[in-house]
Amino acid sequence: MTEFLNSLLKGVLDFFFVYTGNYGAAIILLSLLVMIVTLPLNLKQMAFTRSMQLAAPETAALKKKFSKKEDKDKLNQATMELWKKYNINPAMGCLPLLIQFPILIAMFNMLREPGLFADNPMWLGLNLTLPSPEQTIFGLSLVYWILPILSVVTTYWQSKQTMQANDQTSRTMLYVMPLFMGYITISFPTALALYWVSRNVFSIVQQELFSRYFRVPMTGEADTDAVAAEHRKDRKDS
Repeated sequence: MTEFLNSLLKGVLDFFFVYTGNYGAAIILLSLLVMIVTLPLNLKQMAFTRSMQLAAPETAALKKKFSKKEDKDKLNQATMELWKKYNINPAMGCLPLLIQFPILIAMFNMLREPGLFADNPMWLGLNLTLPSPEQTIFGLSLVYWILPILSVVTTYWQSKQTMQANDQTSRTMLYVMPLFMGYITISFPTALALYWVSRNVFSIVQQELFSRYFRVPMTGEADTDAVAAEHRKDRKDS
């Protein structure tokens, strides 16, 4: 499967290179094409994230209401009812990512091939075959840190867009993932950094368009108050 994807992506990359004459531009176009092909999955993922964000205030209120250990079953039942209310399918949270993961791995493997850019390795003065720390322009390596820095910034921005409110795991990944990708883009060929930054930029634009087009009023505060009021009523009755 991975070898097939590697060959397919390399064929598409070579196709774009024929028409652009530059592998840097070809990588950007390839990242855009992958984004377009996976658009249906991305839309499902964004719809899931949006639903989770809308349900977050009520989810937090339910966790506060059923905070005792003996209330675990009640919390699970109430959470399932809440997900049903917002049409949340838990599988949609990970399924699109699992499907896209092999594509991402194949892309990384392909761009790491040493002889891929042998004929034309340069793009805007950058050698796509070398990691950033190994390159210099007029004796300065500062220019080559631009893409790794952009990979950190754009990864953080994209994670911030899709972060679920009041979710500790999401908050942790908000800082861990950008640093991890910064390390990856510094350690591997610059072609990987260019692909990752291009992918992030297209994802950010896609998410912004989605958020504007499917804008939904945030009614979570009112819902939270309602659940909290119900909790106070239950305590009085008991």
